[in-house]
Amino acid sequence: MSKGRTLGHIAEVLGLPPEVLVNVPRIEVVGRLQLRLENHLGMEKYQPHRIVIRVSGGYLLIMGEQLAVGWIDHNEILVTGQIQSLSFQEGRA
Repeated sequence: MSKGRTLGHIAEVLGLPPEVLVNVPRIEVVGRLQLRLENHLGMEKYQPHRIVIRVSGGYLLIMGEQLAVGWIDHNEILVTGQIQSLSFQEGRA
């Protein structure tokens, strides 16, 4: 059994979401107005049209207009504004 399948099975037995065990980003988007990201590794860049957030394996790029950070803590970030696109990049942003 592969490591991913093993962790998935453990999560299922414990009744936990798989992202908790493997620390992958969990993204919740509400329309184009709000994004909530869990399991981030910090914000790299902030501009009203572009936000770059470190996640396991690379970066999440959020593009839009009038982007603002509603809150940020050690595990979660809330972004509001007119979200136009999300993309993942490996390596340096």
